[in-house]
Amino acid sequence: MSRPKKVAIIGAGPSGLVAAKTLLHNYPKGTFSPTIFEKGHEIGGLWPIDSRDTTKETRTPRRRPHNGFVDPSMPTNQSRFTVTFSDLAWESVIDGSDIPMFPQAWQAGKYLQVYAERYIPKETLRLGHKVVGSTREASGGSRPLWTIQWVLERNNEKGKSPTDQETKSETFDYLIVASGYFSKPYTPDIPGLSSFAEQVFHSSAIHTKEDIHLMLEKCGATKDGSGKLVVIGGSISGAEAASALALFLSSMSATAFQYRGYEVHHICTRSFWTIPYYLPYAAPQDDTQEKPVQFLPLDLVLHDLARRPPGPVQYNFGPVSQQQEIKVNEYFLSLLGDQHAGYGNIGGGSRDGTNNTQPSLIAISDDYAEYVQSGSVRPTIGRVCAINRTQSGQANVDIKGPDGKMITLQNVTAIVAATGFTPFSSLSFLPKDVLSKLEYSAEDSYFPLILDEKGTSNAEIPDIGFVGLYRGPYWGIMEMQARRVAETWYRADSEKGIRFSMEELKNKAQERQSMRDYKNADPDSRGQFPMGDYVGLMETFARDMGIPRAPLLEAGERLGPVLPTRYMAEGQTKPSMLAESHIAIASLRDTFTHDSDTSKTGLTRAIFRALHGTWNFSRVSSRYDGEITGTARFSPTYPTYPGYEREYTYNEVNRVDRALRPLDRSIYRLGQTGTHSGEVQISILHSDSDIEMEEAPLLPHELRLVGPPRLEDEGSGREQYVVRAGRYMSSEDNIPGGFEHSYEYVFRLEGVAISSWECNVKYNKIGTDNYGVSGGEVNEWRRTVYRR
Repeated sequence: MSRPKKVAIIGAGPSGLVAAKTLLHNYPKGTFSPTIFEKGHEIGGLWPIDSRDTTKETRTPRRRPHNGFVDPSMPTNQSRFTVTFSDLAWESVIDGSDIPMFPQAWQAGKYLQVYAERYIPKETLRLGHKVVGSTREASGGSRPLWTIQWVLERNNEKGKSPTDQETKSETFDYLIVASGYFSKPYTPDIPGLSSFAEQVFHSSAIHTKEDIHLMLEKCGATKDGSGKLVVIGGSISGAEAASALALFLSSMSATAFQYRGYEVHHICTRSFWTIPYYLPYAAPQDDTQEKPVQFLPLDLVLHDLARRPPGPVQYNFGPVSQQQEIKVNEYFLSLLGDQHAGYGNIGGGSRDGTNNTQPSLIAISDDYAEYVQSGSVRPTIGRVCAINRTQSGQANVDIKGPDGKMITLQNVTAIVAATGFTPFSSLSFLPKDVLSKLEYSAEDSYFPLILDEKGTSNAEIPDIGFVGLYRGPYWGIMEMQARRVAETWYRADSEKGIRFSMEELKNKAQERQSMRDYKNADPDSRGQFPMGDYVGLMETFARDMGIPRAPLLEAGERLGPVLPTRYMAEGQTKPSMLAESHIAIASLRDTFTHDSDTSKTGLTRAIFRALHGTWNFSRVSSRYDGEITGTARFSPTYPTYPGYEREYTYNEVNRVDRALRPLDRSIYRLGQTGTHSGEVQISILHSDSDIEMEEAPLLPHELRLVGPPRLEDEGSGREQYVVRAGRYMSSEDNIPGGFEHSYEYVFRLEGVAISSWECNVKYNKIGTDNYGVSGGEVNEWRRTVYRR
């Protein structure tokens, strides 16, 4: 019996863990002997494994990321069905009633911890081992071997420094690079930026309210004054950073007057769409049936196989054509609606996409578009050309627009660089001759290497594999890449090494040439991600390796989203693995059930998100003649109490006799406050009502959906989702004075935006009428209609 094939894996993040698990469990025992080298003292990579940072010696540790890159409370931007591996269900990590649809970063870290405990023996992990070099050598005509050099990373051990550490080494048959794409924050070299460096921060350091306060304090913004807070960089991190700054200013403006004069500006080089976390999904039905509408997590909608043409799904790789960009814009417009496109397609110009010279980016955010609509974030499409520090300590930022014209933002107090990360440091341990064969580019983070087999290898050096050198919804891709690498090495001869047929070599060479062509193409034609076709990539991997896709009975044989759980490899036949897959598939099927809890949650969150901003309202009431009109503004603030995720302050100003008067001030909260565990509700507290219904109790009520959304045509030719919600309250709800009253809400959504909504209130007070006569019954009502 031949000895196991020794494999060195660099990195204990999700890609390193899934690579080791695949080698250990998808093949007969003893086939591979993997060793994971991790410079940190815990597994998880970027994902923290605790909700708090406990590395600092403080009595009350702040909730901070363990590595500075990821805030433990940050939610994933894909649902738990995508942030998963095929053989571990989230139900085995977190109690079913408490599993969030979008896990927080520390929960993803906990998932990886459970995954490692279940599938990775402790002796496989070498934590605190920093790889500092490697060599690839062959002797006596035998196949090449890898020698890995490392030093021990001492955890704050006094008297020790890197120069005190002894370099050790070990030889392996194969090497997997799983050290990640996001290894080092990147800040562009902009003329004049160095002169303003003390007031420049990378977005990976801006997470919490405390982070932002410290940043502004360092920049002198806590003194009375004004200035601009500028975010440079588009895509997801740019939208997140701009939204975080806007939330801080919105929350602080009521009490911290020194922040009232500050503005948030966001500069992005190309147009982009902002996509909320939940999207409308109209399930395919027969023409004779009513078309039900659900609000589902964005990845379940965007990765739906029904969007692809009939036949085998093809992987699209290469520059984005204008025709493809037009189709993408048309799809997002049909999905999100005209109203959202007006402020959620930043720099998009005309809706047909014909004026776009670059493919649009996508930012995932439940806040950004609404901050733009309300004026709290001011986006600019262009490229920052220079930064000039002024005598006041602020700066002027010069921007070149798409039309070539220059504009200048003056009085800039702080700059947040949302410019991403580079993978270069995670490749630095590879020898120069290997990097040369891989056509390594230290200038191009888009294509740092030229690889084949969809980013997993290079046929010129077949004994090195890459898992996780990929940007996008990557958990499923990582698992597929690990399978591809393992399958190639499994077939390799122990003595002669890896041999490819002429046909295989030809296909691999063509794939590398395609990557070179894409790398050398006009940068303006590049998509957001180098390998951006997630659905095509997953399906092609599965087809090449003969992995069947598990059907979703509710969606038909072919329909439904592409998710890791649906692709179980042939070697994953252990009953425990299959059980995990069945649990996850059952949960996924429940999610697609008509009027499911997931859809109710998604719809509730969508309504809460879309309330953000300013509304015109008109109100009629049984208490007075005529109509009251005015404006109402929902302003986001940090949640007041634990258990709530988001919060608005609601303020009305109405016009009476041409004078502005404050009318109603309320608080709207979103959180799991319902009677059922895990139920997400909107809680409303009317804190003041000084013109009408003064006698109404100042107690909160919860907005509850009444039935699923109904698709209607309001006569404008545009379909709208009509959503009804309500709450009936009586003396049984501990309301003093014998009140019985009900709230009825009607929301009309076009895409993901609310076009109009109304609130109808009816209430009775038994015991005293308006004239103080005892024993009467007073019936009153109020109807308020809101429009943008």
